This record gives sequence, C-alpha cells and structure tokens, in this order.
Amino acid sequence: MPVIPFDSPMNHLNNTPPHIDYESHWLLLAIQSDFIRFRSGEQDNQRAIELRKITTRLSSALARFEPPKGAA
Repeated sequence: MPVIPFDSPMNHLNNTPPHIDYESHWLLLAIQSDFIRFRSGEQDNQRAIELRKITTRLSSALARFEPPKGAA
C-alpha cells in the first residue's frame, strides 16, 4: 500500500483533494469511535479531557480527507 504524505505537493499541483483508501479510512473511524466511547465512560475528569483532545485531533485529521474512492 503506497504512503501518501498529508501535505503532498502533488495534491496542490493537480488540485486533487486528499484521499485515503477505504480500509484505512474505516479503521481510523473505528478507532475514533472507540476513543469517543472510552471518553464517554471515563470517570477521571483529567483523562476525559485528554481523550477529548485526542478525538478532536483525530476528527480534524479525518476531515482533511474526502470519502474513500467508490464510497457512496
């Protein structure tokens, strides 16, 4: 599986929006879902805050990519 840099100069030259393969996109969404579930059940306020930071950053990273090729 080829690695596509997040800030690839080719994306800017070709006006191609960033994209990710279907399996990787699905795995990242599953990880995000798990983090949100853990955050919701976290009793320790400091840990919940840290999990919120992680889920926010992961959401931002996922928002940079278009839906996987072939997705409806």
